[in-house]
Amino acid sequence: MRSTVNRVLLALAGLVLVVVGGAVLAAGLGASVPSWWPWDGKTDVLLSVADRQRWRDDGWWWPTVIAVLAVLVVLALWWFLAQLRRGRLADVLVDSGDGEGAQLRGRALEGVLAQEAGALDGVARA
Repeated sequence: MRSTVNRVLLALAGLVLVVVGGAVLAAGLGASVPSWWPWDGKTDVLLSVADRQRWRDDGWWWPTVIAVLAVLVVLALWWFLAQLRRGRLADVLVDSGDGEGAQLRGRALEGVLAQEAGALDGVARA
C-alpha cells in the first residue's frame, strides 16, 4: 500500500513539475500563453521589484520564507532517500520448541526459505 501511494504521489509531483516547467519554458522562449498566465514574456521575472520590496520592512518575512523552503527541501530529500531504502528484517526471534528462542539474522532466514522454496516442484527460482 505504501509503495503504491509513493508511486502515485511521485507521479503527480513529476507531472505537475513537468507541466509547469514546460509552460514557463515556453513562455520564456516567446510562445503564446493564456492571458491568465502570470509570466508572459522573455523579460518577465518571478518576483518584481515591488513584490520584493513589499515585505522589506517586516523583518520576519524573508527568514520565514527561507525557513519554509528549507523545510520543504529537507522533507523532499527525506522522501527521496526513503525510496532508496529497502525494508529488510535485521533479525527474527524464532520459537525453538524448548521454551527458549533462537535469534536468526534476516539474511540467513531469507536464504533458508529461498532454498526450501526452490526445492519444490514447479519452482524455477526463489
